[in-house]
Amino acid sequence: MKGVLISLTIVALAVMTAVPVLAQEDAKISKGKTVFAAQKCTMCHAIEGKGNKNTPLDGVGAKLSADEIKKWIVSPKDMKADTKMKAYPSLTAEDLDALVTYLSSLKK
Repeated sequence: MKGVLISLTIVALAVMTAVPVLAQEDAKISKGKTVFAAQKCTMCHAIEGKGNKNTPLDGVGAKLSADEIKKWIVSPKDMKADTKMKAYPSLTAEDLDALVTYLSSLKK
């Protein structure tokens, strides 16, 4: 019985710790969506069928690491020399982090 109580306590603590982290992640993803819209990314990219369908970003989070996504945003020519993608080096660190988190969340 004592072992069961200890196990339940550990599970409860794990859940209580995970909930604020998930809430922060959700807030960052939401901010990233706002940054995506504010930067007019749909002029060149589509997500869930909304935007320029020639360059969809659906599933980008399953294909690229967060560091690779960040590099595409800040210095796309370093990722592919002949890309037509515009660089966004002047995003604030907070906005860039949120945008990367949002794009990384696109797994399907």
